[in-house]
Amino acid sequence: MDDSIRSGQKNSVTEQFIPDLRVSHHISLMHVREVNSDWEYPSHEHKQYEINYVHSGCQIISINGKTYRQQAGDFALIRPGDIHSSTVETPEGMTYFCMHFEIDDRPLMHLLRSTRLALFSGDRPDGAVFKSILERMLNWVVSEERYDMAVRANIQADFFQIIAQLCLSLSASMDNRDEKKLKHWEYIHQIESLIQAIAKQPIYHGHPDKDRLLIGQIAKQIGISESHCNRLFKNAFGISPRQYLSRIVQEEAMRLLRDTTLNVDHISNLLGYVDIAHFSRQFKRWTGESPRSYRASQRESLESMR
Repeated sequence: MDDSIRSGQKNSVTEQFIPDLRVSHHISLMHVREVNSDWEYPSHEHKQYEINYVHSGCQIISINGKTYRQQAGDFALIRPGDIHSSTVETPEGMTYFCMHFEIDDRPLMHLLRSTRLALFSGDRPDGAVFKSILERMLNWVVSEERYDMAVRANIQADFFQIIAQLCLSLSASMDNRDEKKLKHWEYIHQIESLIQAIAKQPIYHGHPDKDRLLIGQIAKQIGISESHCNRLFKNAFGISPRQYLSRIVQEEAMRLLRDTTLNVDHISNLLGYVDIAHFSRQFKRWTGESPRSYRASQRESLESMR
């Protein structure tokens, strides 16, 4: 089959492409708190990132032994393992907004760790942008509609706006050595995204896909050698790109068997296998069970919980 027809490119005029975006995140302990002048928060640490924003008043915050005077409009970025504590400086007390978050994006995590910048002043050139988003999130938290689905979606949209602005601000503060490290993580992110795209390639009816993009082609596409591609990826994930692809296909196979009523032959075809026997052998290597046995055991487990 003509590749230009198969991929929908025939008669196309222009095309721009972004690899798959697959990010999981967890926002927790988001709150707004008004406190009096005697309030204090003892020294502690946690595994999440934290954004701590002063809405009114003034906070004295200590992060890893360094003390910062945090005024209205300023926020602190606290990283996992940072030891921190807080007290109030103003006699009228303080109101602050706080949220903790985790996000599964390795290049982003590297960027957040690459600089020790902790206090973002509201007087910075980007301060007004941060303040606008954080004030909006604060207002969502105190809103009577805070449990509405639309508000939850808006909070997550604002969260990613904060993340985007942090990317811009932290990238601008990096030195050349940090930029080189970040470039490596950008390559890793591209490799991961392209592998995920490979795993999700559509199967065109009547034209089984025997030519999934190989790792060498991925390396060529992003402009590095195959050996460098394998080395970068394995250093980051602990497994090779091919093993990562195999894991994604395995997870998708298990999901389709568990959560759909598609027959095994159809699932085999959707995953790009040219015959069901090859798929069944591979699935048994992954799980120790045949596809049909796995599906039956999952259904039995579900029935036992009802």
